[in-house]
Amino acid sequence: MKLTIPGLRILVPLGIMAVLAGIFTFSVSADSTISIPVPENVKDKQVTLSLRIPPNTEPLKRDQSKPTLASKRSLIIWNNNPSPKIANTDEIHSVFNNFMRKGWFKTHASRALVSVRPMDKYYAIRLLQNLTENVIEIGLSPNFAQLSKNCNLTVSDIEDLRRMLKRFEKDLIIFGANVSKSDKDLLMLQERFKKARQGILKVIRVEGGDDGGTVIHLSVE
Repeated sequence: MKLTIPGLRILVPLGIMAVLAGIFTFSVSADSTISIPVPENVKDKQVTLSLRIPPNTEPLKRDQSKPTLASKRSLIIWNNNPSPKIANTDEIHSVFNNFMRKGWFKTHASRALVSVRPMDKYYAIRLLQNLTENVIEIGLSPNFAQLSKNCNLTVSDIEDLRRMLKRFEKDLIIFGANVSKSDKDLLMLQERFKKARQGILKVIRVEGGDDGGTVIHLSVE
């Protein structure tokens, strides 16, 4: 006759889990909890748990001290204004507008940027770099003498451009421009304009006189 104990398949796993619970209670802090999920479709809720603990095991110790920097060089330099703006009253706008009016900005993108307000400083640097290249190009022309007679640039225009290069020299160098060479080229162009236009009369303004005549204001370059 075979003796059958009801619920033995349930009592044995529960006993094993009770023993394991006692072990964990002894080895970990009282507020630690181990949760073992059991699927709902398991009929007898039987769970098999295998645990292997190496001998002479000690708990890990965590370093609670705050990390310190060995050197200030490791600090990240934070730029809170990565895109500075050019003031609307800045002189560079009048310089750009003057060259714009005379047609020295060749591309549609550069002509559109001239009128942007407020203007990013880096856009202004790019415009200044592009404008300088366009102006120097005429000085490198083999038929400069003929071009200088028809060119609408003046010596004062080139002087304005040189002044802007000096003012934004550090920013232009960051963008890869050789400011010293560009200034020398503009200075050479400035002197060539002076020699080519020596004694040339320039009409400044034309007015009607009270006696019905015409008054022409001239300047000599």
